[in-house]
Amino acid sequence: MSTVVVLQEKCPRNHPCPVLRLCPTGAISQRSWSSAPEISADDCLACGKCVKSCGYGAFRFDEVKKK
Repeated sequence: MSTVVVLQEKCPRNHPCPVLRLCPTGAISQRSWSSAPEISADDCLACGKCVKSCGYGAFRFDEVKKK
């Protein structure tokens, strides 16, 4: 099972994240222009649109191990 995570160190955190509008479920939010986006794991479909679209490589898939 995959989920998407934000790599804070790769996000410039100096503008409104353009990737937010690409998420089909609205799972990505950003508190302010100076914060990295956050992903709601409950709403994320792991479709990969954000991973493919971020020019900074701040979004990536993270494997979640089943318990």
